[in-house]
This record gives sequence, C-alpha cells and structure tokens, in this order.
Amino acid sequence: MPIQRSGPVPPFYDYVTNKALIPHNGANSQAIINLGVHEWMEIPRYQRGISWEIENVEEFLNSPSILLGNVILAQFPHNGQFQNLQSGNYLILVDGLQRFSVGTMILAILHSKVFSTGAPFHSANSQNFANLMARVFPLSPVYLHNDHELLNHPRNAIANQYRILRGKVESYIHEKLLNGQGSQLASLVQNTFLNRQVATDIYFNFSGPVEIMNTFLGINTVRVDLSPVDLLRALIIEKGASSGWSAIEIDDVENDFTSIFTNNDKPDTSLLPFVNVILRSLRINGSRVFPSWNGTLLRPEVDDFLDFVQAFKNPAHSNGYFQEIKECGSNPFAILLSYYYIQNVHNGTPRPTFLTGGNSENLELRSLLIASYRVLIDGTIGRTRTYAERIVDGSLTSSLSDISDLISRQFIGNRPVNQRLDRLWLLSTLNKADKNKVKRIFNAMLLPTHGSTATFNPITFGRASTCFHVDHLIPQSLLGNAQGDEGETLRNFAPLPQSQNREAKATHCSSKLASGGIYENYLMGGTHQPHPYCQWLVNNFNTVSSPSDLDRPELLEPNQTPDIGTQRIEYITDHLLVRM
Repeated sequence: MPIQRSGPVPPFYDYVTNKALIPHNGANSQAIINLGVHEWMEIPRYQRGISWEIENVEEFLNSPSILLGNVILAQFPHNGQFQNLQSGNYLILVDGLQRFSVGTMILAILHSKVFSTGAPFHSANSQNFANLMARVFPLSPVYLHNDHELLNHPRNAIANQYRILRGKVESYIHEKLLNGQGSQLASLVQNTFLNRQVATDIYFNFSGPVEIMNTFLGINTVRVDLSPVDLLRALIIEKGASSGWSAIEIDDVENDFTSIFTNNDKPDTSLLPFVNVILRSLRINGSRVFPSWNGTLLRPEVDDFLDFVQAFKNPAHSNGYFQEIKECGSNPFAILLSYYYIQNVHNGTPRPTFLTGGNSENLELRSLLIASYRVLIDGTIGRTRTYAERIVDGSLTSSLSDISDLISRQFIGNRPVNQRLDRLWLLSTLNKADKNKVKRIFNAMLLPTHGSTATFNPITFGRASTCFHVDHLIPQSLLGNAQGDEGETLRNFAPLPQSQNREAKATHCSSKLASGGIYENYLMGGTHQPHPYCQWLVNNFNTVSSPSDLDRPELLEPNQTPDIGTQRIEYITDHLLVRM
C-alpha cells in the first residue's frame, strides 16, 4: 500500500497539549485518556535530543512568522507493545522535538508559577495569561505528564539536555515575572501558543521504523535534521530491539554509542566518513560489520565494535604515524579504522599494537601516512573514502601497505608510495599550499628518509604553550594589499612554538631570523623540538645580501630578485622528496 499523508495546521498549543508521550516511567495514563486525548507519541531513537539553547527559545518567541514550521509524524498501529495503553494508533515524532519540548517546558513552568491557584505569581499575572490559561489549563495533565516524561526519559541525551534547557528557560521566565514584565512575557507567549500555527504532516502505511529513517534522512524539503550518526545508532538499536535485547541493554548501548560518536551533543566529525561506510555496509551486507546481523544481533558484537572505535578515538598511547594520519583528515582515519576492524572481525587479527604503545605496524602506518600526505597536498583526499567502503564490503582485501600504494597510484601519477615524487609536480603543488595544509607539510618534513628506521616524532599544533603555531614570517599586519595572496601561502609560513607567537605577530621577519632573534632563541632553547625548516631559515639569513628584503611582501611572489619565496619552496621540496 502506498504511503499516504494528512496535514492539519493547528495552533501551537494544540500540538503541545493534544499529544501525550508514551509513558516509560510507570505513569498512570488514565487521567489523560479521560481527557479524550488519543494521540500517543513516541520519540524515536534517531532523535539526538534537545539541541536548542535559551537564545533559540527567545528567537522562537520573538519570531514574527505566523507558521512555526512543519512537524513530521509517522503513524503506526499499537499492537500491545506499550503497556497500559489501549489498542489503536500511535505516532512517532520524526521532526519537531525541539518545538514540542520547548512548548511543554514553558507550559509546565508557567503552570507552577502563574496558572495554579496559590502559585507565586498567580495573583499578579493570571489576568495577563487569561486567554492561554482558558485553553491549556484544563489539559494540564497532558503537558505535566510530558514534562515528567522528558525530565525522566531513559535516554540521557534527551533527559539531561531537557533538564538543562528547562532550567535556563525557568530562570528566564522567573526573571521576567519578578521584574514586573509579566505583561510583556504574556504577550509573547500567548501570541506563540494561540495565534501561531504548526503544519503537522502525518504519514502512515510505513512497514516499520527503519523505513521511516531511510525515507526522511537527508530529504531537505521536509527539514529533517538527522545526521548519519543518528541513523546508525537507530539502526543498531532497532535491530537490537527486534533481536530481543532488554530495555536496559538497549539504553546502555545507546548511551555508549552517543558518548563515542558525539562531542558536546554533536556528531564527532572525525568519525563521520567511517559512520557512512558502516551505514552503507549495513544496507548491503550487514554481516560484514556484525557477523550476526542477518539473524539475531548479538550484544557482544556491538560492544566489541564500540570498544574498538573508542580505542581508536582515544588510544592509550600516542604513536606519531597514527596521530598524524588522524590529523590528515577523517577519510584516512576511516580507512585505518575500517582496515583494522575488518582484520579483527573476519581474520581474528588482534587489535593493533600502536593503540597500546607498540610499533609493530609502523611500516604500514608510514605507507598510509605518505599516501595521505600526497593526496592532501594534491587536494584529492576527499575522494579516498571509497577505499574504506571497499575494505568493509570485502571487495578490497590487500594489505594496508598495498592499499596505500593503490591510493597513491590512483591520484598521484601512478606512483607507489616508495617511488620518489616528480620534483616539478611537488614544487608546483607546494606553491599553492595554504594554511590548512602547511601543518601537515611541516610534519612531513620530519619523516625519516626512505629506507630509514628512525622514529617519527611529529610536532603538535595547538594553543597550549607546549604546542606549535603556524607563524606568518612577514606578520599579517605588515603584509599590505599589494602582494597578492602569497602572504597566505607556504612561502610565508613557518612552525613556531605557541609561547613565542604573540611576540612574533608584531616582529619584522628580518628581526625574527636574525642572530639572537625569536627563531634562533627557539632553536637554542631546548624546550621544543627543533624543526629543520626553521634551522634552514636561520642559517639562510646570513646569505641574504640585504636583510630588509625579508620584510618586503612583493618578494614572496615568483620570479623576483631576490626570489626569496621560491628559495623557500625549493628547500621544502628537496627536503620532502627523500621522505614523502
């Protein structure tokens, strides 16, 4: 039967008070049933949680729009899967959780502060809210029930975030009422709940919740803001539920998944390509990810998967090659994670030693890092995710070193990792390198030469005093507008300890590189790893006939006299040729 849709446009208060959340906390639903409310609603597991802040709530109340957007609901028959509910239909809230949550908390807060007889601000403000009270107070069992369900929701991502935002909204409302601004607040709130509308699109005839996710994910016209992380979590949880997992098991897995794949309640961007790779495989052949996927999904397999990702996200020890592959981007990280996960699941290979301080995999890590460096400076690194997909789906079974060769051959002139790059190609590519690429270029200069067994110790870029910063040799404030874009390329960049960055921002290049200057002090200080490029810059200072030339932005451009910018690029090129 084809999917169908109905779409009323009720006032906002009707959306908030005519739908009751299916109870998960032993609540008595009879009081709500007695009110004639028959639209029970479930928050699906692919909803991340409450993402609004108090600023969003204020904008919501102050918006001049008569329409508060679309709410998307999916209708399913209730066949006894929810205790204490009569048979009939229930709704899944696909999109509209933020507005439902904010509407619920505002009514619940006003109920305790204004609506109820004896409330602290009842006598002074009940008349201001009279029209809203007449509509919603008789339905208070609904919004108080919903408020309780959200505060005590079994999913931490919903309960904790709802509690935090509710506290902020309560402080906002309390301050308005305390300062005698109840009339102004009532005007905003009553206009929002009574005069503004939502378009509630109810879809039905779906075969199941997974079909809803696949239908609405990424369809921009219906405003569904779901990430691949939401969908992957929901697919695993739905499969676990259908495999007979207990409610406690489901909640534990869901909360573990959220803590690993999100940062500050937002998807961890470093893991997104890997998430997409896993999603693709689950759709094609889920047994490649979880061997039991096509039957009863085993909880230990999911736990092992989550533990594996966690170990890669936060390894017990640092390995220079591994950390630098991660810094090259989320696609190389996805390749690395996919390779070792599949090796572990399908070949029984133990987890790699670099996660716990070992170096057994350094040769293959070095190969992947060199390939990653090459495609990064070439600008084709975004096209390498297909290698992770092929590793997971089983169409690519080569060693990691061979996979690295394949990447380099495809994008870098059919050259395997151990074959030296074309000098003219590298020179041309480095000439175009901007600030987003130079950190990796400076660390590529620290690689051991081809064939060497020396250790690799990349420097760390960041804001801490122990980290490095990308320094403009000619400070930005002195670049002017006449030199084109060369001042924002590798020609004008060098790595410098963060602790010396503030002074460097206001110092001429000729002074920085002179004897006793910032760069020599850094190299002689002994607290930070000396970088060969910085050493060359200091040594090369003595060969410049006129040090003031180092301060002239126009000499960063090609074919100048002296050709300062080109000299720098040529040194970096020659240094990298025997390493990358």
